[in-house]
Amino acid sequence: MAIAAGERMYASDINNLTFFPIGTILQFSGSEYTRLTNARTADNEVIWTLCNGIDVNGITVPNLVDKFLRGAASSGTVAGADSQSVTITSANLPAHTHGVGTLAMSGLTATELPVSGLSTAGLTISGQTISGLSISGLSADSGGAHLHSGTGTTNTGSGGHTHTASGNTTTGEGTHTHGVTDPGHTHTTPRETSEGGTGTFELGYPSAVATDTVSFLSTNTTDISITNENSSHSHTFSLSTPENGGIHAHDVNVSIPEGGSHSHTISGGTISGGTISGGTITGSITGGTVSGSIDAGAITGSTESAGSSAALTINTLPSYYTVVYIMKVA
Repeated sequence: MAIAAGERMYASDINNLTFFPIGTILQFSGSEYTRLTNARTADNEVIWTLCNGIDVNGITVPNLVDKFLRGAASSGTVAGADSQSVTITSANLPAHTHGVGTLAMSGLTATELPVSGLSTAGLTISGQTISGLSISGLSADSGGAHLHSGTGTTNTGSGGHTHTASGNTTTGEGTHTHGVTDPGHTHTTPRETSEGGTGTFELGYPSAVATDTVSFLSTNTTDISITNENSSHSHTFSLSTPENGGIHAHDVNVSIPEGGSHSHTISGGTISGGTISGGTITGSITGGTVSGSIDAGAITGSTESAGSSAALTINTLPSYYTVVYIMKVA
């Protein structure tokens, strides 16, 4: 009960704080509040009660257990919580990464991707395995296996050279004759006549013989003779034509076999199917332009640590010290 104006206030009013108006809420630390909650009016009504949500004397008592008082324009509003649930969106997340997990992508389909202007340097391809390729419709700038023919004359200005030969003439058909002329000559020798004198005589024909008798007589020929004038024989010879006098030309008619080394340009056609696998390509490819489109394949699976759908709970309760709220109800 409240003390009316002009009424006398007794000690019990002070002890029981009856001079506070009904609805006053006080905070108490310790157990002293129990003396007030046990006090009664002359009509045996409860004067102070705990703010625990139990109505007393027909008055609604708020439940202030685990609550803070907050000033407002009016009394009686209950709100807030010890914790709040917050759903975080991707925009609230810090930068992070995920592992591949079980992600898998089906094959991409490339459509009309011409590449132009590429510059390659130091490419080396080794160990490739090619199988099942189908090639059709190719055309070469000239025939494949073929011959090359040509005629002409060798250069006459630079054809100077020499020929050297040696050997024997044939022995079978080389018969011929040799002519010999004998001029004749005389020999002078001492002689002895029948009368015992001395002198000279000439070996010659009888017209030159002296009247004296001599011991011998000879003709004035040399007795040279050629026999077998028609016999077969041979001659050894060696010859060399001069370089400067040997300038000449040769007519030529040549044919290059189909195996001659040459190349052809191949264009057009289609290479399809097959597989090129393995091997190693090293070097660099720079520049160029790739145009066209790539049809995206399907990506299935999930990344690692996908998380859950649970909301993030943030504890909003600050550090505190508990007190007891009591309210005057009579």
